[in-house]
Amino acid sequence: MSYRLKKGQPPFEVVDGDMAGHRFEPGQEYDQVPAAEKHRFARADGKKKRNPGKGAEK
Repeated sequence: MSYRLKKGQPPFEVVDGDMAGHRFEPGQEYDQVPAAEKHRFARADGKKKRNPGKGAEK
């Protein structure tokens, strides 16, 4: 699954952790994103993550 920065998110560089030194730019697709910054990204295919527990029949 690929990710892109959400609209309006500025570019940034990760300074610590497993992805330290990686730079993320708007308009680029990434296979991995830092867990602490995942809220800044959207899936590149435009789909939203499904939550099968919400609204599922019991």
